[in-house]
Amino acid sequence: MQIDFHLGVTYVLARLSGFSPFEANTIASASQYVDDAIHSGTILFNNHSAYQFTASAHRMLDYRNFKELANHHVWIPFHFIPGNQTTQVDLEPAIQKLICRPNSLIAQDIVQNCISQFQRPYGYHLLGVTTHAYVDTWAHQGFSGITHEANKVSEIYDEDGVLDQQMMTYRKKYYSRNYLRKLWDWIVSKFVGEANPIGHGPVLSYPDLPYLRWSYRDWKGEIVRRDNPTDYMTAVHHVLDFYRQLRETHNLTVIKIQDQDLETIQNLLQSIDYESGEERLAAWKLAIQKGQFSFGNDVWKYSVEGNDSWLKEAFDFDVMDDFQYEGVPYKESFLRSNWKMMHDALLFYRFMVLHDILPRYQICVA
Repeated sequence: MQIDFHLGVTYVLARLSGFSPFEANTIASASQYVDDAIHSGTILFNNHSAYQFTASAHRMLDYRNFKELANHHVWIPFHFIPGNQTTQVDLEPAIQKLICRPNSLIAQDIVQNCISQFQRPYGYHLLGVTTHAYVDTWAHQGFSGITHEANKVSEIYDEDGVLDQQMMTYRKKYYSRNYLRKLWDWIVSKFVGEANPIGHGPVLSYPDLPYLRWSYRDWKGEIVRRDNPTDYMTAVHHVLDFYRQLRETHNLTVIKIQDQDLETIQNLLQSIDYESGEERLAAWKLAIQKGQFSFGNDVWKYSVEGNDSWLKEAFDFDVMDDFQYEGVPYKESFLRSNWKMMHDALLFYRFMVLHDILPRYQICVA
């Protein structure tokens, strides 16, 4: 999924569930930040304090990543929660377990852990991180967060079952661009054919477009049909149930979800058909401003960089590329800053998934 769901739809679901505009903004911003946290490192402050932060995505979600350790620490916990199924006879069980499945038992365990840990200082940020990974189990189903032949796709078809030539051509260009050496160009261009791809790279953004109905021929040569609008709406219902459970557990007011709000969400998921996630996000924001939801016409405030960003709040830096890792002026408010709590949530979530939950299912990727 992309920014329209991780930020826009998540905000709507949080507000409908009873969270305040401020709380919903934190949840939705944390959800989107998972895709925007592409930097990691150690900060050395000018008062001898230090803070190590982590990345939860690769630059622009680039599927041309060959670093297997990075795959384990980024793709698997944050974007491709393993489904733990072992029903295929033609694929080794260890690989089958890593293939993402919607609302898997592992994903449900992660949700329950978030509910139990919500009272931590970074509880709202953790809720956003968990929501991001949870909804991605519907979008990313059938693919895994490692480089393996099980992610191979030979052909992509549109809603009518016609081979999508434009997508096939673009896919090859995507994997061969920006590389200067001819040999490397050749190797990377073969990445989607003979080599082993990562995640849903071979189909690029198709799983992330809410309005799309499509199909593809998988690594076994079988046709897999996908109905994104139905899958996304199913994710909506499960997130609402997730938020209801959390609010009940922590004695927060539970609000009954109105049928009209669900119909509006479903209509928007299917009708907003811009290819750009940012354009789709703008359409969701406009729908809120027009008062199409029962909670009113408030809007979120999110920016990964700039004056309104959590980065600016914590460090007074506008752009991460200008960030200095040594001699950083320490602000007393740093420990309470959204940026710090966001990375606390990322670190806690990743440790919890890799070291606590996955080992219960005999999965070791830590």
